[in-house]
This record gives sequence, C-alpha cells and structure tokens, in this order.
Amino acid sequence: VCNGDGIGEGECDCDGNVLDDCDVCGGDGSSCDGISDGCDLPENNIFLNEGDVLYNSNEAIGGFQFNVDGTTVSGASGGDAAEAGFTVSVGGSTVLGFSFTGATIPVGCGTLTQLALDGEASGLSGIVISDAFGNAVDFSYYEEPDCDDIDDDGICDDVDDCIGEFDECGVC
Repeated sequence: VCNGDGIGEGECDCDGNVLDDCDVCGGDGSSCDGISDGCDLPENNIFLNEGDVLYNSNEAIGGFQFNVDGTTVSGASGGDAAEAGFTVSVGGSTVLGFSFTGATIPVGCGTLTQLALDGEASGLSGIVISDAFGNAVDFSYYEEPDCDDIDDDGICDDVDDCIGEFDECGVC
C-alpha cells in the first residue's frame, strides 16, 4: 500500500509506472528484444540475428566456418572480420572466413560478419572457430530460451537459483 492509497489501477508501483510490453515495471520495452549485439551472448557463442552473425569470444579468432541452416547465402561483408582484413567466402549455405596474412579478430564481442541471405535462416550449424594457430576454439550456437531469463544466463527464471550474479562468496 503506497502511503495508504494503494497502487493506482493499471500501475505497477507507487511511482505510477506501468508494465511495458516485456512485463517490466517502468521498463522501456527493450528487455524483450532478445539478443541484439554480440556482447549480449555468453562467451564462445555465435548467433544469427537476421543477416548479422554475432559472436562473443574469449580467444582471438584466426578463422571460422559454419553452415547457415534453412537457406543459402549470396554474400558476406562488413563486421569485425572485414575490419581485421579477413577474406570471407560463401558457397551455397557454407561461410568460410580467414586471413591470408595471419591476422586475427581480437578477443571480444560484436558482429563477426553480415550475410546476404536468400531466404529465412533457422540458425547456424557445423561451427568451426580456430585460433591464430589453427587450433579449434570450443564455440556453440546460442539458442534463445523459451522462457523468461532476465539475467541472460541460459537458465529459465522459474528454476534459476540466482536471478542476477553470484558474488565472490557465492551469494546472489
């Protein structure tokens, strides 16, 4: 009860805020957008957001290859691969990126490359990411959960032990 008056009809708190489209009190609707940037991903994950291949890597990337599921690719350009001077080739549904000079994409996150898709893709598979020496880097395709996951840790909030982060003492 807010100062004895109760919460106003349609409001979700004593400040007069309302629920946004994502059911966040006083929110701006952006929390239900899902993954929109590579830095939204867990480490060593890759994700296809329309034509943008998003990534988050804890190792420098020396090369990559993957298949686009559900459609073919007619081109690739831009992103951190282009910035690093990579050659990115496409054929059918396969995408291959590497550097003739041994350049790498630094540790970090963002857009790996932007694909021109010939249809609607359902994801990426056959993912191979290598470091500067050609050694495999363990990468996964990020699957968005079919539930609420406010802290984006891949665990549905209704079964998550901690919605947020654990501190150095293991306390949420």
